[in-house]
Amino acid sequence: MKSLLVLWLIFISIVSCTTRDVAPTRESRIAIDTIFQQKVSLLQLKEDSLCNAYMDSIYRYAVDSMLKEREDEMRKLVK
Repeated sequence: MKSLLVLWLIFISIVSCTTRDVAPTRESRIAIDTIFQQKVSLLQLKEDSLCNAYMDSIYRYAVDSMLKEREDEMRKLVK
């Protein structure tokens, strides 16, 4: 079974080899651009949501640390 698989892979690799240059047509370039733009739009949405979540957590941490410092200063003044 493994030898058959190896022979099949060798056959596919030999058949798939080509020496001609691949020149995309106008229609295929338009299709490629459309797919690329769709994927970029999806990735930008995900990236923006991750960035917002990350910035929110940083902002929350910074505010919490500033509030803690102020509370510590107020406790020191009261003592």
